[in-house]
Amino acid sequence: MLDPRVGMKIYDNVWYLRHRLEPEQAADILASMGVTYVLAQSRLLPMQDTAIESAPTPEERARFETLDDRRFRDALAERGIAYFASLNIGFDPKFIAGHADLLPLDQFGRREEKTDWYIALPPDRRENIAHKTALLEKAVAALEPDGVHLGFIRWPGFWEIWLPDVIRAEMPDYAYDRPTLERFRADTGIDVTGKDAVAAARALSSEHRAAWRDWKCDMTVRAVGAIRAAITAIKPDVKIAINTLPFFLSDFDNAVEEVFGQSPARLAAVSDVFEVMAYHQILSRDAAWPGRIANDIRRRSGRTTVCTVQGGALYLEGMHAGRGRAERIDTDEFVRAVDGVEASEAEGICVFTFTDFLDMRDSADGRRRIDRLRSFRR
Repeated sequence: MLDPRVGMKIYDNVWYLRHRLEPEQAADILASMGVTYVLAQSRLLPMQDTAIESAPTPEERARFETLDDRRFRDALAERGIAYFASLNIGFDPKFIAGHADLLPLDQFGRREEKTDWYIALPPDRRENIAHKTALLEKAVAALEPDGVHLGFIRWPGFWEIWLPDVIRAEMPDYAYDRPTLERFRADTGIDVTGKDAVAAARALSSEHRAAWRDWKCDMTVRAVGAIRAAITAIKPDVKIAINTLPFFLSDFDNAVEEVFGQSPARLAAVSDVFEVMAYHQILSRDAAWPGRIANDIRRRSGRTTVCTVQGGALYLEGMHAGRGRAERIDTDEFVRAVDGVEASEAEGICVFTFTDFLDMRDSADGRRRIDRLRSFRR
């Protein structure tokens, strides 16, 4: 039975590669922090670099090859900690490099290109879904996880740069390429395939806005449903968790459904847990905001909802500099965010990331943060 109170995202290998912890030691530390579940990458399901460095360096490769994912999963289970195997679905630069023909067009007729670290495929790309499903089938058979956590399961868009001052019409909206429009026509009977991307986008926005929104959301549901069917055939009780965008329907005139194609209300049919990426510093919100958006997702989905909060500040350099984000998250602010989630309707909290807490666990601030997590809903 999943206890969703306190989770930890383990999106890198620092605990094993730099802190040199063995699986049992890491599991002991997580248990001492009050953690009841983890969302973890693994050697079977490795993550590529995003805002944090997930991939091992060449110097770390030899030790990385000795990491025993099953041993870690079993050590967690012995301590009553649920294990969700994480895999990014749409985001996969290596796969995309070999399948550039799958990249979509936006409303301006531009082919998607990498922005900072980000590039992704829509959920209707069957080749990618088949590739990811095969990886998950192997991992589920080997690890027998309590759950599978699906990241980047939405239509492309670098949501972390959608700060409050963003103008939606200026942001890329996908996908108006011919193959996507053909699939839309086959499913709905609405034919805009004779138009170029710009004209098709204009027609869909003005004449078929609801149908286009619903179809994009349904494609996300269909992708999750196909993955769910494949892995529950291997382990019937495995839970599906969705990496959920932290936007209200009113944000950017319902961009969360119309641009990103992610609807908790629809996804509730194929998902057991909604993990809300409530990264308030990244989106330049206040510390009370995570609890508010968690409430909204819980009410829209009607499913178990956990709210992920940041341990440290991100997106401050390069293209992200000068956007007005806070340069740090102090402990008082972290505690306020946790307080807000505890007062919400969400069933639990999750922290991004485990590395932040490992690095500071012997400091006064680290001990205070850990104490707050330990006391969550207890």
